[in-house]
Amino acid sequence: MITRAEIEKLGALHVVEPAMLSLYLAVPPPADLAARAAELIAAAEAACGQPMTEQDRTWVLERLPPCARDGAGRTVAIFACAGTGLLEAVPLPCPLPERGVLGVRPHIRPLLLARQSGRQARHAAAAILAMPPGRWSAVGLPACLAAVSAGPVPALVVPRDGLVAGYECGRCGTLSLDADDCCPDWGTAALPVPDVIEEMVSRVLEDGGDVTVITDGSSPVAARLS
Repeated sequence: MITRAEIEKLGALHVVEPAMLSLYLAVPPPADLAARAAELIAAAEAACGQPMTEQDRTWVLERLPPCARDGAGRTVAIFACAGTGLLEAVPLPCPLPERGVLGVRPHIRPLLLARQSGRQARHAAAAILAMPPGRWSAVGLPACLAAVSAGPVPALVVPRDGLVAGYECGRCGTLSLDADDCCPDWGTAALPVPDVIEEMVSRVLEDGGDVTVITDGSSPVAARLS
């Protein structure tokens, strides 16, 4: 079972361009593995709007069989980035939907989901949503982006699915959905972020906070502030 410390270590990895590949792959017989991985990579490229280089794609596909060997018959999370030499496979304790994600960080929400129980997740989300918004909680993506940008957030609730593109201020690191919300007139361009939800998750974990992942779409993105 992957530990929180191992998830934090993955979440702290960061590259400038969306070249970090995260594959959640149900490992079939070896003959089918590369073909299915190629399909997931193509979907990740389409969602990201930026293709992997042919060299990077070949690098990943050539290393998949030995990387996933210990996960036969299971869902395996594979994180790869040719530019940094990252290649890590994590067999998961439960089946999860297959997906491929290209980003500037590893896509770790499914790993967090695999570590939590459904009752725990529902309780955490309900407790935050019951708090008065403002001083005690932030509800909705814009409010949570502002809260995480302002300082440590003790607890965050996010959906399992969905990628939301946004920006990070090149000067102060503020996360936003609009480039115009970054610091103006400082001569530093806003940096595109393929998924601001994943960026929030990584920051909250780095600050020692808790992240709960919801699967049924019943809860908005929400944060406990104190």
